[in-house]
Amino acid sequence: MSTARGLANQKLYHANILIRMLGAELAREELPAPRVLEAVGLAVRRHLLEAYGWFLLELADISELPAEPPLSIGALEQHYGLAEPRRGELVELGQMEQGGWLAALQAEPARTRSTAGNANLLALAEQPWSEQGLRQWHDSLADLIDRLGHGLDEW
Repeated sequence: MSTARGLANQKLYHANILIRMLGAELAREELPAPRVLEAVGLAVRRHLLEAYGWFLLELADISELPAEPPLSIGALEQHYGLAEPRRGELVELGQMEQGGWLAALQAEPARTRSTAGNANLLALAEQPWSEQGLRQWHDSLADLIDRLGHGLDEW
């Protein structure tokens, strides 16, 4: 297993830990559920995006890994360029980024102006995140990495 794939797996593991902690925290009912979901949802989303980015580097066969991974095919192309024709896996992921769960994961969280305190502060809008939704993102990404990773292993 390459270092990039190892980093992707590590980020998936970190997201899984947070999702498990989310369930426990929601069950305790000591903090407002929307605030807990917001805090954990942002962190889980970031870990999943980074897992995806590390896997993109694996697919692109980038040997010198950056400090931070690209979070999309577009960012990968911008930083590294990609030889044409592209690997089939990268073409497939580019299409998946256009709609469905991967596009939803990559979508920037909506921001609104805060009405409390300083009017110049940005606050995250209510997110439609749930423990189940975060778990589905995690599981979908883990399945995708596993499926496409098998193709890499066969090369």
